[in-house]
Amino acid sequence: MIKLISRAFTRAKQNLSSHKVKVYIVSGFLGAGKTTFIQQLIQELPDPTRVLILENDFGQVNLDGAILREKGYTVRELTSGCICCSLAGDFRRALVDILDTQDVDYIIIEPSGVSQLSDILAICKDSSIAKRIELTGCVSIVDAMRAPMYYKNFGVFFKDQIAYSSQVFISHQEDEYLLQNTLEIIRLLNPAAPIYILPWNEIALSKYISMYPREQAVSALSPNKNIENHKGHHTARNHPEIPHHDHIAHHAQAKDAFLTCTVECTLPRTIDEWQHHLKALIETNTTGHILRLKGCIPLSTGGQALVQYNGTGLEITPTTLHDSYLTIIGPSLNNDALQSFINGTI
Repeated sequence: MIKLISRAFTRAKQNLSSHKVKVYIVSGFLGAGKTTFIQQLIQELPDPTRVLILENDFGQVNLDGAILREKGYTVRELTSGCICCSLAGDFRRALVDILDTQDVDYIIIEPSGVSQLSDILAICKDSSIAKRIELTGCVSIVDAMRAPMYYKNFGVFFKDQIAYSSQVFISHQEDEYLLQNTLEIIRLLNPAAPIYILPWNEIALSKYISMYPREQAVSALSPNKNIENHKGHHTARNHPEIPHHDHIAHHAQAKDAFLTCTVECTLPRTIDEWQHHLKALIETNTTGHILRLKGCIPLSTGGQALVQYNGTGLEITPTTLHDSYLTIIGPSLNNDALQSFINGTI
């Protein structure tokens, strides 16, 4: 009996090893909309129950993982670091373990907003992984309202994510001037990648995602047609060199450019009071420059609310999530001041 079970386990493991899993990588800078994109993509796949999401967040608590898990999706989390730096080994091991033990058809990788896409691609091309996966798509989500600022101030991360993507999908495009500026930046960094600007709910995302050579992408498209057609995608006519990636420099710059602070929220407030309080937090100079703010907060009326801030707008909505914490990401954060401010009065 034991031998039969052992042989069955061996056959099952061999089947997993021989089965090529389709992998999507969905990258994007802080607050671009990766998790929203992933939720729509999963619903378009043949069987959402056969999808596993490998989720990396820069803070100590993974809000995006909690949101996806609440929707009923299978999530594997890596927190408190960047999967292309401090968690690179953990990421590789997690990916191998998933391939060894999980009977899934799709893996969707959501890196942290400060990950470099080139490093993640390198891990996926590792000999122990590449033969077992089919890299189906490697996309970047770009927030058009913030992209010019990110390009100027956080170029090493932002440029890499765009340069190594197979497609670019635009989010937050309320301002036409900033949108056009963003399109020009993307064309400069990656002339081969199609750029999709239609609202995601108007297109079938899974049909537009693929991994094909940059040269094929350019030759298959008419530059004039695609630059002018805002209902389709955009390409450029030039081929500037992809920025050289320096992994050591990324370690140093990630450490210097971004800090994260996770604060447990102990004082319940109404949604209006939280709006006022967190708006004051974002605008103050005493706690540091806040690029990203997200988490769950306790309400004095009962229950919790979900907080999302990506540099343009503060959103607070009721949620069924139960934790009470905020994760703050930005340069030169003052942890003590953040702790005192969030749980104090103003």
